[in-house]
Amino acid sequence: MEKPTTPTKQNRSTKEILEELWKSIKEWFRDLMDINEGSDREGTIIAIKHNKRMRGSNAWLLMCSIMIASLGLDLNSPAVIIGAMLISPLMSPILGIGLGVGINDRDTLFISARHFLIAIAIALLTSTLYFLITPFGQITDEIRARTAPTVLDGLVAIFGGLAGIISTSRKDKSNAIPGVAIATALMPPLCVTGYGIANAQWDIMANSFYLFFLNSFFITITTYTVIKFLRFPLKAHMNEKEARRNRRGIIIFSLILIIPSAQILYRLWLEQQDQQKVEIFISSYFGDESNTKCIDYSLLRGDSTRKKLVLQLLGENIPEDSLENYYRGLKEVGLRNTTLSLIQDADLGLEQVEKMQLELQNLGTIANRLQTVNKAKSEQERNIEALQQRIDSLTADTINFAQVCDETKILFSDIQNMGFAKAKQTDFQTSLEEIPTFFIHWNRRKTRAAKRRDEAKLSKYLIVRTKLDTLQVVSY
Repeated sequence: MEKPTTPTKQNRSTKEILEELWKSIKEWFRDLMDINEGSDREGTIIAIKHNKRMRGSNAWLLMCSIMIASLGLDLNSPAVIIGAMLISPLMSPILGIGLGVGINDRDTLFISARHFLIAIAIALLTSTLYFLITPFGQITDEIRARTAPTVLDGLVAIFGGLAGIISTSRKDKSNAIPGVAIATALMPPLCVTGYGIANAQWDIMANSFYLFFLNSFFITITTYTVIKFLRFPLKAHMNEKEARRNRRGIIIFSLILIIPSAQILYRLWLEQQDQQKVEIFISSYFGDESNTKCIDYSLLRGDSTRKKLVLQLLGENIPEDSLENYYRGLKEVGLRNTTLSLIQDADLGLEQVEKMQLELQNLGTIANRLQTVNKAKSEQERNIEALQQRIDSLTADTINFAQVCDETKILFSDIQNMGFAKAKQTDFQTSLEEIPTFFIHWNRRKTRAAKRRDEAKLSKYLIVRTKLDTLQVVSY
């Protein structure tokens, strides 16, 4: 008879199974997330170094893409802007800067930085010239979208740069670079910077160039990080002194890039924090329970310490003695050194708005009635016009002058002008009488003999056509 399996042996087997399962999951996850597999370090270095120079075909491609992007911004067409980003070679020198820092190659770093500055100069010159000569040049939604950078734009640049360097480092190159160019949106901010220069709108110029710089910096940082993670080989130097000099130069150049961007990001983070504080303040003091609603606001910045909050209010008027309470609220949410400016209308409360809405409804009813009256009036005017035409027709002895003119022109093509009237005539012995008279203007080239001959024919024709006993024809 078999002995039953002991509980201890059963528990040990389950533990071993779970350990093997966990080991298999870790190996599968490691293989899934391993970016070292399929990487081509030497090929990546060669590819980035080959494309980092902004000259020749790259310079022409950049000018064409900048011109297309400027047209897309001017026409407010996202499709045209995307087409410009697809052909832009602007990412190559940025990847070159990250590569130079990552592999400790001073020559690659400085050459990439120099051609990056050349690319910026080409882009700004092209876009500025376009916006100087364009007949449109009005600010569009696409232009406005590149003038308000946020932290989320930095995240887009980080993951865009990550995708770009991973794609470039593969042995089997993918088509991800165009997608990265679209995602990081390096081209449109530069074009908007040119728009700001051309129109002397320096705030647009500064904000859009900051967005471009932000994207470029984060692409450089992610390129450097991935190159370090993939353990690209460092450049060999002739001696230790040269290696130290190169490292020092790379560190200084990196700090030149990092410090301004860090300050900009810090300022942007402070602006985001202030925005959240303003929303908390408005929700607390002008929420659902308040009789005064905030329909719009703007936080203006004078210097690093002084700010001004402008609120557009609708509802009950806020007296001057109540402002101290709002200033305490600003301090409670963390908005210190902030002045408050209120745009409000005491006569435009919620009750007044409801009253105005009721009045508008009444005006709508009145408008409908006026429309009905106008229709009846128009009908009456049409009837009066028809009666007037009938009276004129009877007065003119039923002569249809328009039809007579058409027929006369066919029969007598030399007539240039024709008129009709009832001329009053008297011989000073009898009473006045009205004689239907046709006034004929003949072609000047017509001879007198021909005029007399045609006048006789025309007179006979008009008597028959109009059924008048007496009429006269006057030529001039």
